[in-house]
Amino acid sequence: MPIYTVQSGDTLSSIAEIFGTSVEAIAQANGIPNPDLIFAGQTLCVPVGPNVQVYVVQEGDTLGKIAQRFGTTVDALVEANNIEDPDLIFPGQRLRIPRR
Repeated sequence: MPIYTVQSGDTLSSIAEIFGTSVEAIAQANGIPNPDLIFAGQTLCVPVGPNVQVYVVQEGDTLGKIAQRFGTTVDALVEANNIEDPDLIFPGQRLRIPRR
């Protein structure tokens, strides 16, 4: 089960969307009684959906390299992650890898 560190502006809903799971599943896995109360810096265990793979961007990565590594396309990565500028990814960013 991946560990996710909550960033400023995150909600359980936005985290659930990234990992292809539900707010309820994350709340249950972490004993969170009120899903509206999470804070930046909090670490969460995230139960990942069955058809989702998540990759953490490393220094020197490009979407082209990541797409090649996982046998997908840059366009598929852009769409799966709602990326506005494919040239702007950063180390530590979590990307959903679409499965064929």
